[in-house]
Amino acid sequence: MNQAQENIRRTLERLATGRRINQASDDAAGLQISNNLRADIRVLNQGQRNASTAFGITQIADQTLGDAGGLLERAGEIALQAASGTTSAAGRDALNAELQEIFGQLDSLGQNTNFDGEAIFGGSFSARTGESDSELVDVNVDNLSTADLGLAGANLSTATDASNALDQIQGAISQLSSSRGEIGATQQRLTSTIEAIQARVISTQEAESQIADADVAEEVVNLTKFRILAESGVSAIAQGNQLNAQTITSLLA
Repeated sequence: MNQAQENIRRTLERLATGRRINQASDDAAGLQISNNLRADIRVLNQGQRNASTAFGITQIADQTLGDAGGLLERAGEIALQAASGTTSAAGRDALNAELQEIFGQLDSLGQNTNFDGEAIFGGSFSARTGESDSELVDVNVDNLSTADLGLAGANLSTATDASNALDQIQGAISQLSSSRGEIGATQQRLTSTIEAIQARVISTQEAESQIADADVAEEVVNLTKFRILAESGVSAIAQGNQLNAQTITSLLA
């Protein structure tokens, strides 16, 4: 009778939690394997978060480089205009003032673009995606400044200066394109890493589930069986009590 009630209690617990193993006494070896697999899943999930964070940083860098590219395109337009012999000295002065303002905006982008308080440009870091030292994705972001883009000294004071500045600007645009290409390659590596981790998480979860999760259909059948056994036990006890009472009555008669 007591065993039947204990079986019912454990079956109800498995149905409530959805877990076959709720304490070591259920399956000590299975519990250890389950705990190890769940620890693996936590590590994998953290690795995925690390890779996703790194991907977010590269997105910010790429968007900023896109903005910088837009500024350089405008710089190229005004440099071309200033290089024309039809542009007056006053016109070149105005264009040069705009060019220097653009250069200031470029420097500001490089200096003020950050993630979690850390500057993005001119830095490098490794995103740890697993426990092994080999599970690293290196992220390198070139510095973003007029000096690093080869624009130092560029001006539109004369048509010759403007022509030289145009060459410098075109070189800077090419350099930006190269930097964005490197970032794109890094994003592809991060995406592949994230997808691989997701696949490992799913397979590990499935393995852990096979070991520790309850078979609901089987537990429902067991619950019905144990309840029948418990009810049978109660009935047998009642019948026994009735027989004992009848025996005592007959002896006293």
